[in-house]
Amino acid sequence: MKYRMHPVMIPFLLAIIASGNVSFYAIVLGSLLFHEAGHLLAAKWTGGPVRQCVIMPYGGEIVIPRFSRLPRADRLLIVAGGPAATALLLAISFFVQMPGRDLLISTQLALLGLNLLPFLPLDGGRAALIFFPEQKIALILLSISVSAAAAVFFILYLPQSAPYLFLALFLLLQNILHWRYRKYERVLERVYSGSFPKPAVDRKSGL
Repeated sequence: MKYRMHPVMIPFLLAIIASGNVSFYAIVLGSLLFHEAGHLLAAKWTGGPVRQCVIMPYGGEIVIPRFSRLPRADRLLIVAGGPAATALLLAISFFVQMPGRDLLISTQLALLGLNLLPFLPLDGGRAALIFFPEQKIALILLSISVSAAAAVFFILYLPQSAPYLFLALFLLLQNILHWRYRKYERVLERVYSGSFPKPAVDRKSGL
């Protein structure tokens, strides 16, 4: 399994550092890693074959081949693993006295609240897609609209909102790519499920 950080994390973290709060940068990065560890543990628990782990500004993504073919309960557990880890860290922060405790609590609340939103590619949106796969197109379009509106909103409050603008633009790009490649994803799902029509065979030639 490969681990890597998405290139968009560089400007995202630089924007946080430029704001002058390096401790916030450290807490955010640590929280993202802890969140992703929850997804990985859930994937290992279900036996999901994790190919790659990518750290994103909103948490992260793990690449599991044929994820849509896993049992629904396993998919839900993997998706819920990240928010569960964040909730655990939040609970620990409430009961353990430590330097930067208030900042740690606010970061976990923001990360948890963000990931529970029912928009792609956030965990809440992925869970919604598992429950309502027939609403995939509508969910992608809704996610594009919301992320675009958020980007416009954060532009009004630059430069203080720079990290949040990066995040909104990144989510917008992710959803646009999701929309563009939706047909290919549908074909792959049909291939994996065995419902894709096989080519005709010439009985004489055997081809």
